Amino acid sequence: MGEHARILLFGPIALIGICFAVAAPGSTDPARTVSDRAILPPLPSDAPFQQRCNALADDTRRMLPENWTVLVAVPFVLGSDAGPDEIERWRRDIIQPTTRALQVDYFDTPPTEPITILIATSDAAYEECVTRLGHVGRKEYAGIYSRTERRLVLNLSTGEGTLAHELTHALAHVDFPQMPEWFDEGLASLHEDSEFSDDGLQLIGLSNWRGELLKEHHQQGTLPPLENFVTGEFGGSDAALNYAMARSLCLFLQQRGRLTAFYRKSRANHDIDPTAGWSLAAVLGHDDLTGVEAEFHAWIGKNR
Repeated sequence: MGEHARILLFGPIALIGICFAVAAPGSTDPARTVSDRAILPPLPSDAPFQQRCNALADDTRRMLPENWTVLVAVPFVLGSDAGPDEIERWRRDIIQPTTRALQVDYFDTPPTEPITILIATSDAAYEECVTRLGHVGRKEYAGIYSRTERRLVLNLSTGEGTLAHELTHALAHVDFPQMPEWFDEGLASLHEDSEFSDDGLQLIGLSNWRGELLKEHHQQGTLPPLENFVTGEFGGSDAALNYAMARSLCLFLQQRGRLTAFYRKSRANHDIDPTAGWSLAAVLGHDDLTGVEAEFHAWIGKNR
């Protein structure tokens, strides 16, 4: 292809062997839920891991509305109110190639416990799902990731980009559990609007609305100092700006060809560099964040 393929339009890519088993809506028979309908041939896999995925699929099916379908695609347990054919499309066209690209560039540790991905096709289905799962206190409209349950719940009516965002969180927490929050959110946000490289082995972030917010603050001179940003609280009243800053820093590093190196350096040096500030300066050839800040601000101004 002469142009990069958009993440949501990229075709099938072989990532890992997949065993797909369906839990029929309303089924409570454990034998039936894990072996009744094979969609793809079984893969040579670690049997205990396969069994944990199957057991989690059974438990998840019992918590969800009766019209939801739950499938096993190791290491994922996938569920939706859309039906098995649409779940298979999401697995083939989004989940599988996105996982491979992220593992090529960043993540060296594969999941050893199941990751659940639940996709609701409407606001009503999403609200019912999060309520049944006990996430009623969560206010996120597009989707949530529960780190303790390793569970993604997505509202597809807000767009498919949320899937890549939350999937990045889930895989990053396996590979780099101490990842600084600003970098964790920045890397995930980078992939909510991205495209595959021509060979399908990389995800390339695109400019989006978060960058426009950053430019407004840059023009007004209200961006936080970089040192304060990487060491301070991430959320709060400045959450929108913090997300814009974090995503833009990752996009800036990617366009400089330094994002993969930064991820690996910050992971390797977390014990002595918990905020990743030193690692950020080092991969860009600076002694401290002052030089990084000047380069970052010049990049923002050039991309107005």
